[in-house]
Amino acid sequence: MDVLILFMAFATIAPLFFARRSKWVLAILQGALMLGMWDYFLSHFTSITVLNAPTSVIAFYGSLLLADVALIMFLISFIKDMKTKEWVPRFRSSTR
Repeated sequence: MDVLILFMAFATIAPLFFARRSKWVLAILQGALMLGMWDYFLSHFTSITVLNAPTSVIAFYGSLLLADVALIMFLISFIKDMKTKEWVPRFRSSTR
């Protein structure tokens, strides 16, 4: 359950990540799916629901899928930045 909440929190900020990368279609799609994701999640813990069940189930899993895409894009860009800025210490001696 904790991992699900973490992915949902990342899925909530993923549209901002997509917008910063100028992926506007993914940002708008993730924003719409994010609303359905929270609707589906809250409908299981409260009696509040806005969308019907099949729509919110699709939005729930679609939002988590796009959050995984955003996470992979974030990790790739983070690793590239680490390599270019040489944050990772080298294990070989430079005094050869």
